[in-house]
Amino acid sequence: MRRGISTVDAGRAFLAADESHDPSEFDGIDEVVRTVMEAVEAGRRITVYGDFDADGVCSTSVMVGVLRELGADADWFIPDRISEGYGLNPEAIRMLAARGTGLIITVDCGVTAADEVDLAHELGLGIVVTDHHQPGERLPDCPVLHPEVCGYPFKELCGTAVAAKLASALRRSRGIGVEADEKDLDLVALATVTDVMPLLGENRRLVKEGVRVARRARRVGMRALMAASKINPASLSSEDFGFRLGPRINAAGRMYRADAGVELFLADSQERAEAIGEELGRANLERRRVEREVGTAAEAARRELEDPHPSALVVAGEGWHPGVVGIVAATLARRHGVPAVVIAIDGDSARGSARGVPGLDLYRAISDSSGHLRGFGGHRAAAGLQIDPANIDAFRTDLAAAVTAQLGDDPQLPPPGVDIILGGSDIGLELAEELEKLAPFGKENPPISALLPSSRINDVQEMGEGKHCRFTVQSGTHRAKVVSFNRTSFGVNDSQDVDLLAELTVNHWNGSIEPQLRLLEVWPVSEPEPSGLLLECCGSDEWWQRFETAFSEGPAKGEAVKAAGTRTTYAARGAGFAELAELVSSGCRAVVITADASRRWRKFGGAEGLERFRAGSNPLVWWQGSPEAGLATLADSGVLITEWSAVEANPAMLGDFEVVAVLDPAPSAELERIAGTGSGLLLHLGGPEELNFALAAAEYRHGLKAPLRELYRRLSDAGESDGDELMRILSGDAESPASPEFAALMCRVFDEAGIAHLMGEPDARRLGIVSSKQADLSISPSFVASETLGQEVIAFLRQPKK
Repeated sequence: MRRGISTVDAGRAFLAADESHDPSEFDGIDEVVRTVMEAVEAGRRITVYGDFDADGVCSTSVMVGVLRELGADADWFIPDRISEGYGLNPEAIRMLAARGTGLIITVDCGVTAADEVDLAHELGLGIVVTDHHQPGERLPDCPVLHPEVCGYPFKELCGTAVAAKLASALRRSRGIGVEADEKDLDLVALATVTDVMPLLGENRRLVKEGVRVARRARRVGMRALMAASKINPASLSSEDFGFRLGPRINAAGRMYRADAGVELFLADSQERAEAIGEELGRANLERRRVEREVGTAAEAARRELEDPHPSALVVAGEGWHPGVVGIVAATLARRHGVPAVVIAIDGDSARGSARGVPGLDLYRAISDSSGHLRGFGGHRAAAGLQIDPANIDAFRTDLAAAVTAQLGDDPQLPPPGVDIILGGSDIGLELAEELEKLAPFGKENPPISALLPSSRINDVQEMGEGKHCRFTVQSGTHRAKVVSFNRTSFGVNDSQDVDLLAELTVNHWNGSIEPQLRLLEVWPVSEPEPSGLLLECCGSDEWWQRFETAFSEGPAKGEAVKAAGTRTTYAARGAGFAELAELVSSGCRAVVITADASRRWRKFGGAEGLERFRAGSNPLVWWQGSPEAGLATLADSGVLITEWSAVEANPAMLGDFEVVAVLDPAPSAELERIAGTGSGLLLHLGGPEELNFALAAAEYRHGLKAPLRELYRRLSDAGESDGDELMRILSGDAESPASPEFAALMCRVFDEAGIAHLMGEPDARRLGIVSSKQADLSISPSFVASETLGQEVIAFLRQPKK
């Protein structure tokens, strides 16, 4: 629901992850297949022209593999990132023509290379373009396979997925069944995740199936790559593609040449594949070292900019390795919340990579400021460009203006999303495994983020050479293990409450399987100001009116509620406060019933404490209630915190709320019945912790000895009191005041036991201590009745419940 899936059918479709479209749904694919198969049958050499990133490597491997499978004379060419740059270039086309290529098939590039395609035709080369990047103003004059250009139903395929669709169509032209297409899916999934494509629609099926294929490890090169990355194939996840396998493939293209990745995925020899896997690991270590150096220099360049808070960051430096500028740009964009361009200057030329932020069409922003560029290409989230170093300052100004035109003068990144709110009792293997059904995770379907409200961090232990740490989080009475990457301190102590955001995952380690929380963020929970913690339960006149009624007539009970329907009852997870926070975050109007509203309100931190979860615009209030209080004052409340005594006094108060949430269990079967009367939903939120709170509240309120001692001490300190001063004394603690009805009960006990007498007329009450001797409270009928009722309540609460 929080991710926009609002119907049962849509939910089932999302979980099934089986959206699939036939290659024939590409307009013009028949011409593409015919062009390729004519070259195959004529024995002309076919060169697959790829790109140096993981998507380019995987798509090259898929296309070369299927061509050789069909008997073609096929090789590949991938340009050098540093000397040649992205995409088709004239020198490479001339070289391919000279060495005997008859047909070029581009993968993951070419849709903007109209001039280069014209050159290929002039040299007598056939050419087919397959790509997924943003098209230019003029399409190439050749057969094109592109999900947007060709009207394919799903527009967000990566380059490898487009190549796999063509491979499928080529196999069919030879009568090979679709089951042969499965072997390409491991590379399709790796490329989809690594190229940060949205994991929605057909991409969910491609990655889900690709993970399944990769786990079988039948491709020699994939098996070697996982071994070099220390991944157990049986527990491979989509995130492993993005964080562990993809970076190794990218590292070769960033630091040296990308051909090693293609050779790895086309390898037949296990020994050769293992050697390449180790080589890619070394390249990745070198990439990390260089990335740290360039990242430090880029941050220093950022600090030297005139505008300390630009709407777009553009930094440049001599000697920066162009193979890592994209990663550094992504780090800067994430850290500073603005699009970032990092440019490597080499003499009189410069190449840069750009990364965007949510809500920005980066390609359009660069296009709008491209007057200063030699060339550029990319999509909404990432782009590459070439620029004359003398134009960098002007480009920085124009790009900032283009970003501002899209996002405004003060763009705000969305806060981290919260999918679920959990209490300590929720954190277990069963839930972690259930959440995995929402995989594969990636762009636009990130891992499930769970908020543990009002938790505490304990036992922090560093790991990973001091870069990371593990700790224990205490939520209620439960504890759970958490790992934190790239962060080892949180600015809080063991006794301070925090809201902790983490991913609940299944951790496979040394043959064991356990739930694990992976930290995302920590927010300290502020202590509320006592003066603003509670609202007054009523004004002075109403307080005295309720007091007099209760003093003279005893505890008030409302008229019996006639069943006008039965609420749908749902026993929730028993996570208590976490489930209350989740209810508040839903934005629905709800009444929350507790054993003691004022103490609960204080424990929650008042309106400010619950406000951090609120989704709706209606206020949060608390109410101890009275039969005479106008329910109109509650009509606009979003979430009402009340207590069972108020429900007993005025059962009709529940009728206006769509949800009745029982946090602390009811003290009697009759109140249980009243809570479920009406239409809407009845939620039972509490667990063992809430039962203990209800038992303690019953002992305090019905045993009476503790509150009577507190009241006696206040009376002794104040002497004879009247008016507002007496009301203050009878109400007690300003942060946890007694209701007028409870104050009246204590006065009745004092009066009946001869301890203190209430004097004067109702409009001028005075209360004075009569005796300082220890009294026998059992002579008070009100005390005995309250104590008896308390024993009944405690016995009822302790009964086993369904």
